[in-house]
Amino acid sequence: MNEKINLLYKMRFMENEGDNIEIFENILNEMSLEGTNDIILDLCTIFEDEVAEPSANDYLIETIFYIAKRNDLEEGLFKLALGTSKMLPHAEFWADRIHRTLLNSKDLLISYGKALEKLEGSTKQTIKEILMVIKDDAPDYI
Repeated sequence: MNEKINLLYKMRFMENEGDNIEIFENILNEMSLEGTNDIILDLCTIFEDEVAEPSANDYLIETIFYIAKRNDLEEGLFKLALGTSKMLPHAEFWADRIHRTLLNSKDLLISYGKALEKLEGSTKQTIKEILMVIKDDAPDYI
């Protein structure tokens, strides 16, 4: 799995020769079927706001949710919450997008709420700040 994560990390900007969205998606597909919640933290490091192919990050979000659902959802969402701080400041847009997705999904939101209860310190504060920005932007979410 580490080799695959390293490859995804190198490909994330899609600007090197040989970088290909199909290869990126195929790797994520393999990881979604084989990966455990333990890789979610590492997957969070791949997000970047300045990417040539935003659909790669959309597929990355789907993969994270799929892995969490396939394993222990609450634990997977806890790992995602921990990984959120690894996304900042270089992937603020995607951290916001993930949280908007969570807020729009009743299935995910209940488990995410339970996961957030386990958080401490700066990570909890970071997520609270993201949710406050969303609330200010779209009060109907929260």
